[in-house]
Amino acid sequence: MPALNVEFSEEEMARLRERAALTGRSLKQHVHDVTVEEADRLAFVEGAVAEAARVLPGIEARFPAGQR
Repeated sequence: MPALNVEFSEEEMARLRERAALTGRSLKQHVHDVTVEEADRLAFVEGAVAEAARVLPGIEARFPAGQR
């Protein structure tokens, strides 16, 4: 399975360990989950922005600025 070797400062590691403990996950599982969740969040936002750009012209045509 592919893996990453990521370096963190001591302060960053302490914060990560604290968050992992709070969520009841191992440090490895916490870092994995947060990384995947962030990638998914960014993909969702990009999709939402693209969809808004697609539908906005129709909305603006139907509801001109002066009539809002």
